Amino acid sequence: MTCPKCSGMMFSERLSDFFLTFYAWKCVNCGSIVDHTILENKQKESPSLAQR
Repeated sequence: MTCPKCSGMMFSERLSDFFLTFYAWKCVNCGSIVDHTILENKQKESPSLAQR
């Protein structure tokens, strides 16, 4: 997978908090993290906010 922010290489990483464990993609270059929830929220953004 390629990072949407810097086009760097991403790898799968296991992340967890006190109650939840999940997997996300993390960029080797910039450290950007992308998971299922982040992708869903970006798709739901209104067009007026995306143009700013």
